[in-house]
Amino acid sequence: MTKRYSLLFAALIFVFFACSQKQFIEFSTDFNNTYNRVWIGQDFWSIPLEDWRIQDGRLENVGNRFNMRVNLLTCMLSTGPGSAEISVRLGVLGENGGDGTAGIRLGIIDKEESDPRAACYFGTGLDIGVNTNGWLFAGDSSKALPDTFDYKEMTMSLRLSPEGSGSVLRVRVVDKAGNGSQLELQVRKISGLLALVNQFYRTENEKIVHFWFDDLKISGTKLKMQPENAFGPILWAMYTQSRGTVKLTAQMPPLGDNDNHKVVLELKKKSYWEKLDQQDIQMDSYTATFRMENWDATQDVPYRLVYTQVRKDGSNQKYFYTGTIRRDPVDKPLVVGGMTCQFGTGFPYSPVVKNLTIHNPDLLYFSGDQIYESNGGYGIIRFPADRAILNYLGKYYMFGWAFGDLMRNRPTICTPDDHDVFQGNLWGESGKKIPFDQWQLYRDSIGGYVEPAAMVNVVHKTQCSHLPDPYDPAPVQQDICVFYTDLVYGRIGFAIVSDRMFKTGPKAVSFWSGRADHLQERLPDMSVLERPWLKLLGDRQVDFLKNWVVDWRATDMKVLLSQTVFANIATHHGEDQMVLYADLDSGGWPKTGRDRAIDSIRKGFVFHIAGDQHVPTLSQYGIDEFQDAGWVFVTPAIYVGYERRFLPDRLGLAIANPPAHGLPNTGQYIDPFDNLQFVYAVGNPADEPATVPRTRHGQDKSSGYGIIRFDQQGRKITVEAYRYLADVSKQSPNNLFPGWPHTIDQLDNYGRQIKGKLPAIQVNGIENPVFIVTNENTGDLEYALRINGGIWAPFVFTNEKFTVKVGEPDVNKWKVFNHLELSGSDQTMVADF
Repeated sequence: MTKRYSLLFAALIFVFFACSQKQFIEFSTDFNNTYNRVWIGQDFWSIPLEDWRIQDGRLENVGNRFNMRVNLLTCMLSTGPGSAEISVRLGVLGENGGDGTAGIRLGIIDKEESDPRAACYFGTGLDIGVNTNGWLFAGDSSKALPDTFDYKEMTMSLRLSPEGSGSVLRVRVVDKAGNGSQLELQVRKISGLLALVNQFYRTENEKIVHFWFDDLKISGTKLKMQPENAFGPILWAMYTQSRGTVKLTAQMPPLGDNDNHKVVLELKKKSYWEKLDQQDIQMDSYTATFRMENWDATQDVPYRLVYTQVRKDGSNQKYFYTGTIRRDPVDKPLVVGGMTCQFGTGFPYSPVVKNLTIHNPDLLYFSGDQIYESNGGYGIIRFPADRAILNYLGKYYMFGWAFGDLMRNRPTICTPDDHDVFQGNLWGESGKKIPFDQWQLYRDSIGGYVEPAAMVNVVHKTQCSHLPDPYDPAPVQQDICVFYTDLVYGRIGFAIVSDRMFKTGPKAVSFWSGRADHLQERLPDMSVLERPWLKLLGDRQVDFLKNWVVDWRATDMKVLLSQTVFANIATHHGEDQMVLYADLDSGGWPKTGRDRAIDSIRKGFVFHIAGDQHVPTLSQYGIDEFQDAGWVFVTPAIYVGYERRFLPDRLGLAIANPPAHGLPNTGQYIDPFDNLQFVYAVGNPADEPATVPRTRHGQDKSSGYGIIRFDQQGRKITVEAYRYLADVSKQSPNNLFPGWPHTIDQLDNYGRQIKGKLPAIQVNGIENPVFIVTNENTGDLEYALRINGGIWAPFVFTNEKFTVKVGEPDVNKWKVFNHLELSGSDQTMVADF
């Protein structure tokens, strides 16, 4: 063999040998260098969040539930052969109360999804631990512990060794005196996460024994490091850009009093990072909000958030979170992703995230219910405020963990709804406090907030602090902050409102038996549901909308964003398909407030995007006649929990003049509150949704998301409702719900019967000017519109005199034409600028 071939052979032998040897991995932590706090660290994820803390250099459980665990995210058991050794010190906090369990869950995998985030919440593994009644256990195997065993401090050791087609697991536990026990069992294929667990299962007396944990050590060849799974310390960020101002909020975990409380924002200038600002972390919401004015919106700008984690020994480590502040897409159609309602069973909503990544929308809108009370697999804590806040944050962090990578690189509008503040139905009544005893009596009908105001404000801060400043920042009762505002992006103007915060509760009008928000049948006199003082959006937000519809600065088209539709488009409720005559929780009640809101927005030719309903619909509002107002798209829920259906055909309810596609349950419909609604499309769930797998369950229950495309040049709006299991990388009619996509014209959002036209006005010197038409007899706004072109003959709906104001609000130049009447000629007037 020549020397050349000898060297080649030796190299091949070396490569083969190297590939056959699995890497030896080591991971350890003792918490000694970490300040006291709730957040465990970026390598771990605790469930529930509020039930764990680092205290005096060790991990402690303080909760009162079963299956409380701390998942290790960044080091896990790999597939294939290999060995591993795991040890941890642990002990009982306080007195031993009896039937307590603690230890390690090994090889945690989710049987339906390989994502480690899903494994944290839905995964199962091999439970290995001690029972304070005197047992060491591993799966179904157990061994008695000595009667003298001291549960105050012990060491649990696991050794996993390959044997045959599986592994042998040896478990040993000893106390400080060396007393203990051990057992051995055969395990087949095992891989996945590991977790420290307090109280593996429910006990008869429901008394929880709390444990502490420390000195976790892991090593071996059947391990793999996954640093990309780390979560924190900067969890995620949301930002908006509007009219030259960028606001960005960094969401942090619950830090301790001695941790660093500052976050730095840097922008990339050519090849280097430049510090722009530093903000304090608000220690109730754990948010840091940045404001950048005079922003150059013509280019993408990379940003970087920097957090320096300090340790007890004086050392520190910097952590970075990067993203891009996108340029304002004024020269292309604006694509908006519309999402709502994230029931926890679908976490981390991978099909939706995957498809949204392919769509690459310019802007995201999450319309509410970013959390549900059951998300995470555990219940809520209402009081006191600090515990309620931590409970909320643990559930809310799931939202950011799922969608953070989408939000880091595009503007996001996020608004809370009822479940976000732990209420199944919210009738805010301007922030009124609900005493808890009244809440227990009238929970589905009484107006106000049951949660402490401090908790409600944390919800608003975490979800809305990055939005443009409120139109009127004055708080409501209990000093609860407001978030209604407007935003302009891609030359689309958005009004962002809360249709819950000011709404009146149905207890104010109900007299029937049963739930005050549910009508089982039509009342003899439905007018009893209407009172002049009943509120939907409230006076403050209606005044805001009246001003917003005439504000066309840098705006070609207008959109209202709210939590729910202003109509009752649901007939069947829940998995049992309970038929309700009317649901007062819908935006169809109170009707007077509903009509007032719709009348305000149709004067700006406003398209409405909402969520909440768990059944996607596309419909057009009517006030005096069918289709005399704007269109509204209720997006599919990201993942449906409580089902709703719109099945008027099945009930024999009157629904007339269906659209040309002829789909069932569509057409002109008078809802239970006598609201006129033209339902163009509806995406009802299956009659009997599959229960497993979770993805099919979500698909069958009408889960999904919406995409809305705004063509500023053609003034067209295209609406798309996608199913949960759509694959938008492939063209398929099954991706969309029946009836979608559908395209409308901007002018379709004011559908009143036209009486005639005023004389045309030719505008010179301004491109696409704004026309504001006012009825001189009433002084009321007829409508405001930025036209598409240079000449416009304003249409009107009555034969009266009108004033037309023409110009460009961006430079505040206007010309006014008074006393205009319907024209029977081709008369054209001129406005020169």
